Amino acid sequence: MTEELSLAACGADAEKVLPPFPWDAVVAHYEEIGLKGQNRPIFVRALGRNLAQALQHIPARVRTHWDRIVISAPSESLVAALVKASRVFGVAYLAPIRLLKRNVEEMTAVAVEYYRALASQGASFAIRVRRVDKSFPATSQELERTIGAAVVRETSAPVRLDSPEILIHFRVYEDSVYLVGPRVEGPGGLPVGTAGKVLTLFSGGIDSPVAAWFIMRRGCLTDFIHFHGFPDPEPVRGSKILRLIEALTHPQGFSARLFLVPYYPFQLALFSAAIPPQLELPLFRRFMVRVAQRVADDYGHQALVTGDNLGQAASQTLENLTVTEEVSDLPLLRPLLTFNKAEIIAWAQRIGTYDLSLEKYKDCCSILASHPETKANLRAVEAAESHLPLDKAAAQCLSEMVIWTIGGKEEGADALRRGATQPAREEP
Repeated sequence: MTEELSLAACGADAEKVLPPFPWDAVVAHYEEIGLKGQNRPIFVRALGRNLAQALQHIPARVRTHWDRIVISAPSESLVAALVKASRVFGVAYLAPIRLLKRNVEEMTAVAVEYYRALASQGASFAIRVRRVDKSFPATSQELERTIGAAVVRETSAPVRLDSPEILIHFRVYEDSVYLVGPRVEGPGGLPVGTAGKVLTLFSGGIDSPVAAWFIMRRGCLTDFIHFHGFPDPEPVRGSKILRLIEALTHPQGFSARLFLVPYYPFQLALFSAAIPPQLELPLFRRFMVRVAQRVADDYGHQALVTGDNLGQAASQTLENLTVTEEVSDLPLLRPLLTFNKAEIIAWAQRIGTYDLSLEKYKDCCSILASHPETKANLRAVEAAESHLPLDKAAAQCLSEMVIWTIGGKEEGADALRRGATQPAREEP
């Protein structure tokens, strides 16, 4: 029995992976939050709220402590609670636990029961005890020796301190003792909502969902803006765009706004002037940032997020990235800036967005010139823009923009969303 289970293992087959034992609850631990000093209680409470939000459809109870969070649920719901909690940002790892009284006799009896439940004949074991409460009368080493001797006496099992087949792990707290099962990895990071609200420019390709995932893991609550190439936004409803956003936000228990902006006003603007084809994509990227900033200003977003990574495509050279961000007064965050494509694909596969991203979709960027300028000159771009009715195109885009809420309105998300001042055509 391994001591640690991977996030990938904690899915539909979690029942087969976790030890067959009558567990009482799940304990969630954090790491980065522990470095927050006097602000630590704020982050712990936020993580507790987010866990409760993610588990809202399970009869679970979430209790926060200084160094851990305990999730109680009926036995038939405990695996589902563990699986959902393992995807919540801020959780470093989790484990199933059995709650015991603070006495050696009960610890010994449960250790024997646990060994018998898991062990094949002659399997080796080891006892690990951590006294979080140092006032407990016996030391960790004394408890390990006493409990280990009892297991040997009752089962004749061999002791192996290094790499045992069965690890029996106890933690002693001030109010109880935990028998701790195998660790299940969480995503780590910070709880969503503790680092502000951002707007992600979302194409639906491989990169932008991964960028959104990483910025959420840094504690940001994100909405999404998508530029579509359809006469009306309805074709988007049945596309991968909504499913990708739901895949990102649903595990956190929050809804997200999707701002759907038509692309054709920019295309009409291009037709109205003789623009060098190689400048079309740099111009469009600047136009998207302009429109996104207008939306961000109206709805209280503090930064824009893109899936850019340096040098991956012709539009993502340092020169072109500089030309793009020149039009933004807000910070332009690029979580994937130093990633290569193989790394991004690996993360997309890990977080479950890769297959969705590969589905066919009419990406408006593919309509533009296929050979964009690799080192766009800012003066040349600005000169081309001077011949375009960009303000008119942006106004038309915003007037025809619709807003969909993905995932339904949730109390926790509504409490975090501030600054929505211009409710354009907002639909469920």
